[in-house]
This record gives sequence, structure tokens and C-alpha cells, in this order.
Amino acid sequence: MINLNAPKVESHVKRTGKTEESIKQDREDAIKVISLAGLDGEVSLDGEIEPEEKYLIETMPGQSPKAASLRQGGLGNPHYTHLFALDKRMIFQAACCLPLTVIAASLDREAVAGKVLYNSHSENEGGKLVYEFQGEGSELIIDVKRGDSTKAQRLVYKKIADG
Repeated sequence: MINLNAPKVESHVKRTGKTEESIKQDREDAIKVISLAGLDGEVSLDGEIEPEEKYLIETMPGQSPKAASLRQGGLGNPHYTHLFALDKRMIFQAACCLPLTVIAASLDREAVAGKVLYNSHSENEGGKLVYEFQGEGSELIIDVKRGDSTKAQRLVYKKIADG
């Protein structure tokens, strides 16, 4: 269950803007992973829902992550998150240089179950995750953990339902 009162922390990572080449690389990677998850024909990147809010939250306040595990993989791995609303289900997709795990989610402030459709990690390809949530609603909150970090990225998607 998502703890909506978890302390938010500032990210100290300053990312430069994405280049056209990195945007193209991310898009090609996302299409490939959608296909590997068996969703080609069902999901189009043109139907992506953008998060309205993004946070970095403490999942275990007071504990420090293992420094060696924070930077796996190499530069140039795709980094993105996508959410797609289909008929009575939502597909979440993410890529990062670290292994990815959905640790909690809520739909309209109620816990929502989901299942992994695709998950992989390698030094060369980075972490890939495709996750399916069942249900309908207007707001979805997803906490995604990267590697062994004690922090998670919280993505808040509002107005995901038509109307």
C-alpha cells in the first residue's frame, strides 16, 4: 500500500535536457519492450498519459543505500516512464540503468493490484519493466524502486479516465 505521508526528498541529480537522439533511442526502446511484453497492436506511444507530479520519496527513512549498487549499467541506457489507459486496465512501462520494481500503487486512494508483464535487467540494456494494473479510476499513484535504493520515484497520474 502506498504511504501518502512518506517524506519527500529532493533529487540531487541534475539532468540536462534530452537530445533528439536520446528521445529517438528511448522511443525505439519503448516500442521494442512493448512488443516483448506482447502488447504491440494494443499500446501506442501516441496514447501516453503524462504524470502531473513526480517525487522522490524515502521508503526507509534513516537508512543509506549501498553506494556500489546505485550506478549499474552504462551511459546511454534509455530512461523513461509511460502510462497507457486501455479498456479497464492500465499499462505502466519504465526503463532505467538499474533494475526496476513497482513497490506500491493506488487507484483513487485505494490499493491496486497489478502484475508484471515484462521485467529484465542487464548491464548493456539496463532495466526494463512493463506492469499491468486492473481497474478504473481518475488518479493513479505509482511508486517505482530502482535497484537497492532506499528511495523510490513516485509518479502521480491524474485524470486517467475519460470524462
